[in-house]
Amino acid sequence: MKKLKKEIVWSFLTKIVTFGLFFGLNIFLARKLGPETFGLWSFFLSFITIFWTISFFGINASTKKFIAQHNGTGEIKNIIKNGLNLRLIFSLGFALLFLILYFPLINLFNKPELSNLWLLGTLLIFFAGITEFTKSIFMGLHRIKYNFIVNFIEHGLKFILVVIFLLFSESLLNITGSFLVALIVSSIVGFAITYFVFYKNLGESKNTYYKEIFNYSLPLLFISLGFLVFTEIDVLMLGILSSSEEVGVYAIAKQIIIKLPHITMAIAMGVMPIFAKYNQENKQELKKLFIKTIKINNLIFLPILLGIFFLSPFLVPIIFGQEYIGSIVILQILSIYLFFMINTLLLGNFLDYNGKANKRAIFVGIGIIVNISLNLYLIPNYGAIGASIGTTFSYLPYFLLNAWEVRKSLK
Repeated sequence: MKKLKKEIVWSFLTKIVTFGLFFGLNIFLARKLGPETFGLWSFFLSFITIFWTISFFGINASTKKFIAQHNGTGEIKNIIKNGLNLRLIFSLGFALLFLILYFPLINLFNKPELSNLWLLGTLLIFFAGITEFTKSIFMGLHRIKYNFIVNFIEHGLKFILVVIFLLFSESLLNITGSFLVALIVSSIVGFAITYFVFYKNLGESKNTYYKEIFNYSLPLLFISLGFLVFTEIDVLMLGILSSSEEVGVYAIAKQIIIKLPHITMAIAMGVMPIFAKYNQENKQELKKLFIKTIKINNLIFLPILLGIFFLSPFLVPIIFGQEYIGSIVILQILSIYLFFMINTLLLGNFLDYNGKANKRAIFVGIGIIVNISLNLYLIPNYGAIGASIGTTFSYLPYFLLNAWEVRKSLK
């Protein structure tokens, strides 16, 4: 229990620092660039996030699951080595694919002003995969202190470099370059910690885990696609079906909402890896822990949800400026989406660590269909407000299906 509390503290510290740096950077960018240019940047970032998350191919999450499952055994070194080889293959492959798609993407989105950013996006995709892989190792090992170090370096460098470079030129290329440098440095640090603190001291076994990691990565890949639909596709669709200004107004609200669940992620990082060893002997004990975790999570978020709904009319103009006053209604609608998300994150972690990612993949498929259908209808008619309504209410069936499956497992 002492170890669990220690990891939860590190998890919260990681998410608090990450959220603070992310939030501060977006306030700076929103004020510095204005709604239209900020919307253009948000469109590019949303697309590149979609592509690099697909490039993860579920390998990071799958490796994390097997590390957590075999933690304390002699299998860890081979799991890390096999997972890393798969990570490098898929990161390099998707980076090359993005480079091949460069000209078709420029023509498809009809945004020539982003042409130089697409090229840098190739390197962003590669190093994002590597950085996230090292974080997954630390989460699987239940050593969140090192996750904090890598996150602090990544987001701290993004913030510092963007602020410095934009003082000289308000170019989106400067922002992209800053992100790239931050990812390169954080991936190097993550690898150094992995090797010198853990890997070189581990003994090797005769077992290989390529097949297990890859097979389990497939449903996790599909789940990550669903996560992208719920968090990024609305921004992309809004950029295609509406204007950059609408994207800018929407992005302010959406980025606040999708980062707040990092509190829940901190809880999950500290608590959920132990559910990889959920069995008949510890079932009742872990069931009580899971229910307690759900209750604590909702108690933490109750004042946050009420604050978003009632205080956003006062705080949004003060923090972001009068140009973003249209974000208020969007933020209030998305607060409902936030409630669904914070609970589904814990439910989904439970299912993933219990080897039930295939069930969750089915639920994701249903959510994807509902989300895209609603946004295709609502965005052309209602713009950013339509996107917030479509995204919010498409998450409801996904939340309910996950809750139903977890309830079955706990009975």
